[in-house]
Amino acid sequence: MHRSHYLYISLFILSGCSAQDAEPELLVPINFKAAYGLTADVTTKAPIYDINQMEPIQILRSDGIAPDYAAHTAHDLTGTVAADGTVTPSVPQYYDLSGVQANFLAFYPAARTIQNGKANFKITGQEDVTAAQNVYAGSSGSPSAAAFAFRHLLAQVRIQVCAQNASAASSWGTITYLKIQTPTSLDLDLNAWPALSAASSPENESLSTSIGSNASQSITTTYAMAGSLMILNATYPVQVKVKTEKKPR
Repeated sequence: MHRSHYLYISLFILSGCSAQDAEPELLVPINFKAAYGLTADVTTKAPIYDINQMEPIQILRSDGIAPDYAAHTAHDLTGTVAADGTVTPSVPQYYDLSGVQANFLAFYPAARTIQNGKANFKITGQEDVTAAQNVYAGSSGSPSAAAFAFRHLLAQVRIQVCAQNASAASSWGTITYLKIQTPTSLDLDLNAWPALSAASSPENESLSTSIGSNASQSITTTYAMAGSLMILNATYPVQVKVKTEKKPR
């Protein structure tokens, strides 16, 4: 009789463990994908041509009918983007079993700071900034992939140079640098349509084009590229500073 009694207790405990281990299977995973939300050729806009060049994207999550990212001070996870747009999250995401809807937004590259509902970026003129607005990813009862539609947020300036004649080319000498003064501290409002604006402290700087600040590019009587620059996409005066071998500025 005692043996049967102990055997019964052992079986009861094992049965209880099996029931607890099965509970996580109720969680429904959230899938992610990404694409460019543009119809134009992106090569005319920015240096990121392919969706998988964004490594990794920064992802924020806010559950509920009215998503609000104002309390975020950091991203919640990152994502690796494949060539077909499939996003592999650094931390698997699941729907809340209460049925509340899941919402996400994403941007690239990593922000310098995130506070008061804004992500701040420090640009050098040679990187792109892209973002996807908030997307609804369904709920546990009605799952839907979080489909990010990324937009380029900076404008690309391309500079070409040409001398009026051979004498002018000789008097200028080779180009050392070309610079444009622009705000370099830019804010992204996390609760609005993705767009950058100059921060309250814009940190205006003169940024060199892609030829660098110590180049030696010849000037001829034929137009030639003298580098490009990614700057704030807004209406403001643009002044180009030029330094050459014989005419420093």
